[in-house]
Amino acid sequence: MMTVDLTRGVASVDAYPMDFALDFLGGFGACNRLFLACSQPGTDPLSPQNPVVFGAGPLVGTMVPGSSRVMASARVPLTGAVASASGSMGMGANMKWSGLDHLMLTGKAAEPVLIYIENERVEFLPAVSLWGKGILETTRSLWAAYPGSSVLAIGPAGESGAHLSLAMIDGCATLGRGGLAAVLGAKNLKAVVVKGGGGVKVADPARLQELVKGLYERLENFDMREAAAALGMIGAWPMYASQLLPYGSSDDDLRELTERFGPQAYMKLKRCRVSCPSCFLADKDELYLPSTGESVFSTSFLNAAIIGCALMMRDAEEAASTLALLDDLGLDFMTLSWQAAFLLELHEHGIIGEEDAEGIPLARGAEILRELAARVTERRGEIGEAFARGWQGAFDLFGEDTRRYTMLVRDQDCLYDPRVSGLGTMEFEQIVSPRGPTSASAGSATYVPGLPEERLRRLTARMGVGDEALGRIFSPPWGMNVGRLTRYSEDWFSLFSSLGLCNRYQINRFYHAELIRDLYAAVTGVELEVGEMMEKAAAGWELYRELNSREGLGEDEDRPPQAWFDEQPLWGRGGRLRDYFGNELMREDILTLLGDYYDERGRKHA
Repeated sequence: MMTVDLTRGVASVDAYPMDFALDFLGGFGACNRLFLACSQPGTDPLSPQNPVVFGAGPLVGTMVPGSSRVMASARVPLTGAVASASGSMGMGANMKWSGLDHLMLTGKAAEPVLIYIENERVEFLPAVSLWGKGILETTRSLWAAYPGSSVLAIGPAGESGAHLSLAMIDGCATLGRGGLAAVLGAKNLKAVVVKGGGGVKVADPARLQELVKGLYERLENFDMREAAAALGMIGAWPMYASQLLPYGSSDDDLRELTERFGPQAYMKLKRCRVSCPSCFLADKDELYLPSTGESVFSTSFLNAAIIGCALMMRDAEEAASTLALLDDLGLDFMTLSWQAAFLLELHEHGIIGEEDAEGIPLARGAEILRELAARVTERRGEIGEAFARGWQGAFDLFGEDTRRYTMLVRDQDCLYDPRVSGLGTMEFEQIVSPRGPTSASAGSATYVPGLPEERLRRLTARMGVGDEALGRIFSPPWGMNVGRLTRYSEDWFSLFSSLGLCNRYQINRFYHAELIRDLYAAVTGVELEVGEMMEKAAAGWELYRELNSREGLGEDEDRPPQAWFDEQPLWGRGGRLRDYFGNELMREDILTLLGDYYDERGRKHA
């Protein structure tokens, strides 16, 4: 592992603590262990004393399909949580090809710098000329200067310390929802450029090759392979559309939004699909914008469709260009979209008028998001400064009682509304995730709506869940107890993130616990039973919770938002809270499920 002291401008390569890898597998789990060892609770997220730890798991850089994830751990400013972020593209592989499992950043440079790492050699280079430039321009200029490298960069929002800023890897993959870019900006670090010239030595190459061959054979037999390769996540438009439509929408509304943002609209902008190293099913996009002639990257066109539907943008190009702007500035489109919706809610309820908006257009469309992005990035005006500090800044400006006009857990906006999608693990995990709402359990059985109980049971079993636990999960009165299932969905995420596997559904679906155990053994030479492997994954997640408990963000923060229990629409969403099977739920049901979650984790909760 490498430690980079930005204050002194020095770097050292030290032996990687093997017990961290053996106890926590690597990646996510080992990042948590390293962060525990090198940090102090209560550290200001934007101070030089807040370390940033990057980790690439043992499968990263090998031929294992989808083994491209790099993890980053730091205390982030949006919520004060110790957040573990997950990103893809080439950074993790290039770290491993440079002989590095982990990279730790400490201190603060005197002026803007970038660090260039090649095969354990480090250069500290001035970045004053890049400061203020967008992420895409920065990335392309560094690719030109260092061909074959991978670039992690921050944009102007991270430089100004906006709490909803994030970094991007290779201009295409997001990293660090909650303000990781602000942490890097506070260190005067514009970019990390990594170029590896070696490889990853594996314990049993022949066994690994045979296992990977089997994965490719499964891909060949996948009946949705061609659609997934051509369309990516937007190929599942019918499933997503039902969750994106405003409350009370008609079939005509569905047809209209499909014309604007569905697969055919995507194909008009698609230039090519983009894949991470080793991935056998590209899931990112390079898009062409006809009105400007620009080519932009996107982690998924689906994200453009999300903001397009939510804010009723004119067409796919307007949505895609707006998303590209936010990516270039280094802003989290999810939080900024919620902030725009919050302003609209305040306006619609008579809390604020046009004169209070400081010139920000209070109407659905691209302009409110674009203007708000500029204000937040520049911290311009009262709204720009307040919203750059995240949700607490918004409530400080407009009053704590306006909290009811948004949907937050741990002061981070929810990604999923179970009044629309039903209470699966992604929805439930939002209230128990240590960092606040994420999609950490997106790879579990309930990702796809409407599956019968028997299919859910089979998909859960593939996650290494034993018979006794399956009996507790799939039992009366729920049929499927989402609180208990979420514990194993988090462990499944921890396993993937510790080993470096992509957790997106179209990759995740090809893996099962026994296969992952065998891949781990082929690469590392460490033979584990499935149960033992899953215990190590669970230990990584428990340590994650422990890191946040010592920051005062423990189980008392695990509270569902009030909006879940209100039927009236909020930002176009509404309806009654229901479980995965469509049965109505009350607040006491959520509390019972929370108790079941803690019980499954082996803890008691008052």
